[in-house]
Amino acid sequence: MLQVAPNGLNLLGPSRAGQVQVRAYGWGRLMVVRDRCERISREELYALVWREPMLRVAERFGVSSTLMAQVCRSLDVPRPSRGHWAKLSHGKHSPQPPLPPIGPGVPLGWRPGEKLASRSPLPKPPVRRPRRIAQEGPGDRLHPVLVGAAEVFASGRLIEQDFLKPGKRQLADVVVSKGMLGAAFAVFNELLHGLEQAGYPVMLAPKDRTYWRSAIDERESPGKLVNRRHPALWSPSRPTLVFVGTVAIGLTLFELTETKESRRVGDQYLPLDQAEKYRPRSGWPQWSWTIPHAFATGRLCLQVYSPYPGTHWIHRWVERKPGELRQWITRIIRDIAKAAPRIASLVEDSEREAEKRRREWELERQRIEEQEQIRRREKARAEATQQLLGIIERWGESQRIQDFFSGAENSVSNLPEAARCIAMDKLAQARELVGELDPLQALLEWKGPRER
Repeated sequence: MLQVAPNGLNLLGPSRAGQVQVRAYGWGRLMVVRDRCERISREELYALVWREPMLRVAERFGVSSTLMAQVCRSLDVPRPSRGHWAKLSHGKHSPQPPLPPIGPGVPLGWRPGEKLASRSPLPKPPVRRPRRIAQEGPGDRLHPVLVGAAEVFASGRLIEQDFLKPGKRQLADVVVSKGMLGAAFAVFNELLHGLEQAGYPVMLAPKDRTYWRSAIDERESPGKLVNRRHPALWSPSRPTLVFVGTVAIGLTLFELTETKESRRVGDQYLPLDQAEKYRPRSGWPQWSWTIPHAFATGRLCLQVYSPYPGTHWIHRWVERKPGELRQWITRIIRDIAKAAPRIASLVEDSEREAEKRRREWELERQRIEEQEQIRRREKARAEATQQLLGIIERWGESQRIQDFFSGAENSVSNLPEAARCIAMDKLAQARELVGELDPLQALLEWKGPRER
């Protein structure tokens, strides 16, 4: 017969895998709490934290009360306010809010030792258009994101088409050739200042959030083939972001390339019209040939994109002739602001899809765990049955052996003295060889399915 501890703190007997613990909580009410190695649901945790203080709840799982509070926040489980239990002990009323419906990104449950998933608030565009900050034009003043970056870019190494590859990666997202460095920084500086003046702060991505940088294809006419450029262009370690409300939008300024038929002259490729200046009088050697090759155009492209994982939104402003981008800055700022609601909607859709996949995975994992528990129980039952049958078989064999020795001893008494002595000596040797089997001791050592 089971006995229940009245305070609900003591475990009823040993806990085994796949079993539950039964505890009592005042007025004889029973509650089932899963074993420490199993997962506890939001509903079970909600019931626990409103039945007893957090310290006792934490003791159940062998964790601190601070971690238990973090678990409640992660699962969106409301906790009693400070002084709740003191009010109840003095007969005063203390409200208990209901368990809210599960929202996007909220786990279905928690298991001791499981890492808590961090949840970032969904981005929201501003309700009203930010008030334009009256400032002077940028002039020679560099935006903080660009301070010191030009010198680092200028000292970087050159790769094909004279594209710059600086030695540092925590820089503004600008990818251009050496000849376009000054013009690119000038237009990017004007754009960043314009965004700041419109009330949209610009910065490198914060380290405490996860943002990704959209890849760029610098080819003017990408075509269907993937751009497998070698060596790869420079890319920053943290994207450059503008925040419209709390919606982050990525910014990348890069120089376009165009593909021309070219010929290798010395250690570089030149377009055919430029290569003709180096043509030998006797004509190009037989081993010389022409190939399509990409060349920097001196025209810029601004790419804005959604930096949130799981979403895809990209828009580009491409110059048809050098210098056009600077004329479009006012329109670009306006279009970036209009894109914020669209990106926020994409993030919400992505969160819903991720939540759906996570819950499907959670249900699948629970199903696998249940199947594993059933398999372990069936295995324990089969092993216990096999061991018991072995004990019974050995018991029967022992009885047969004892009957043999008893019959032999009865027959020995009818033998002559000399033969009886020989027979008794052989019976003693046989008993010593076979040994004694205690069936009752074997039964006591047997482990049933619940003990496995």
